Amino acid sequence: MSRPRRGARRKRARGKGRSMPRRADAHSPGGVGNLTHLERQGTVQVYMNPAPFTASGPPTDADSVTYSLPPGTEDEQGPSDGTRLRLLREMMSEAFLCLDAHGRIREVNSRAAALLGLPAEELQGQEPWVAEPALAGTSLHERLMAALTTREGGRFLAELPSRTWLDVNVQIVGEETWVLAADITGRQRAENEVARTEERFRQLGERFQVALDSAQMAVWETNLATGQVFRSEGHDRLYGYPHPLTEWTHERFIESLHPDDRMGVQTQLDDIFAGKADTYASTFRTAWPDGTWHWLTSRARVLRDATGKVVVIRGAILDITALKETEFALQEAVRTRDDFLSLASHELRTPLTSLRLQAQLLRRLGDSHPPQTLSAPRVQEKLESTERQLRRLGALVDNLLDVSRIRTGKLDFQFTEGDLAAVVGDLVARFTDEARHTGVQLTASVEGPMVGRFDRLRLEQVVSNLLSNALRYGAGNPVRLSLTRHEDGVRLVVRDSGPGVPFQDRERIFERFTQGDNARRRGGMGLGLYIVRQIVEAHGGHIRVEDSPGGGATFVVELPI
Repeated sequence: MSRPRRGARRKRARGKGRSMPRRADAHSPGGVGNLTHLERQGTVQVYMNPAPFTASGPPTDADSVTYSLPPGTEDEQGPSDGTRLRLLREMMSEAFLCLDAHGRIREVNSRAAALLGLPAEELQGQEPWVAEPALAGTSLHERLMAALTTREGGRFLAELPSRTWLDVNVQIVGEETWVLAADITGRQRAENEVARTEERFRQLGERFQVALDSAQMAVWETNLATGQVFRSEGHDRLYGYPHPLTEWTHERFIESLHPDDRMGVQTQLDDIFAGKADTYASTFRTAWPDGTWHWLTSRARVLRDATGKVVVIRGAILDITALKETEFALQEAVRTRDDFLSLASHELRTPLTSLRLQAQLLRRLGDSHPPQTLSAPRVQEKLESTERQLRRLGALVDNLLDVSRIRTGKLDFQFTEGDLAAVVGDLVARFTDEARHTGVQLTASVEGPMVGRFDRLRLEQVVSNLLSNALRYGAGNPVRLSLTRHEDGVRLVVRDSGPGVPFQDRERIFERFTQGDNARRRGGMGLGLYIVRQIVEAHGGHIRVEDSPGGGATFVVELPI
């Protein structure tokens, strides 16, 4: 049987009273929304949505309307290829533009028209940035113009003036330029928010690290379930490593502890794993690779699972070395103060007691022997003893004043030209009578003259303190003094034959209120040698103590005058 012609079929269909619903124009102001599927041959079921799709979900059946294909667009095989293409463009969730070689719009779907804010028929034949002037100068305008000029496609992101973000794909098709744009505003805003959040966390992390470094502090966490160990950037520096180690282990931590502190730390850790405690606080010393010891304090808290097993230990550690040194210095200062008060009260009381006794003896002598005058031998003896005690008392007071001046940086010097040999010779003569009174033989060898620039009174103080020490601690044995020239200046040597100074005390005796065991037995406030060193160093010299041949102590002063 032959097939009837197409026209005959259409006539028979019209004769039976069937009519095809007229297809709505996809470019009409009411515009076809997003087409979702085809129903029945020759009829299209579309969903109408006057606004672009948003994240709220697809349109509902309440928005649906049925449109028919235009006459002459179907046959037994269904819609024509052109019709299918137009329907496909309308069904897309992306915006579509077809531009001619001059950038004018040849075709546009309703999604693109909605983004541009104009009906589709008004956009036909216009450049997008002319139809919507707000697009002029935007990145979308620039990139499309570049594609039209170079005839090269590409993909890029663009933001519209309405703050809508598009993922734009440009393809060159013959003389036309096809533009497909997906609305990614939601995704872009989420990515921007993630980026802002990451930046905020980065800044917070940097500030936190600065705070940790400023406080010489670090934080750490050990996950016993996974074996992972987290350490903040400065953790390893607190243990003396300038750069982070590849790993940090419990064994390394324990090995770094001072032997006296190791047991206490291990006991606390054992209590945690035994379930006796959930917190940890300990102060300990740790050995740095350079051999020095540093004080750290650590606090930690544990997290347990349902069975009570320790899963995570996290804590903070702080370097308190400076704090500990200050604490020790304060303790030493208190001890020194107490020692000084005890020594000062004793040393000052000694000459005062002697002066009081001498005054009482003089009064009794005057009462018992009225005719005796001040020139009488017994009176002269008492007066000489009184003068010695007054000199001693004056020296003690001067030393106390000088220490106060040194601490405040006000120990003054008056440098003048003079002969140091003459200064030393006068002092030796002055101390000869005192040495004879104490039963000590004082000998001196002074080369001269030795002219230089120095503070006469201060160097007299140096020689006096050294001779007084030698007479006091020499145990009645001879004391020898020498002043000689050498290639860099002069050398003053005071040598006694006493018990000497132990090697471990040879630097310490030059500190304030410091004495050796022998010095404590023989009195003194421990200020003389401290002041001597300050004066000698102010003259550019230095002082040291050595063993004397045959026993005793030798103090050597070298001055560059």
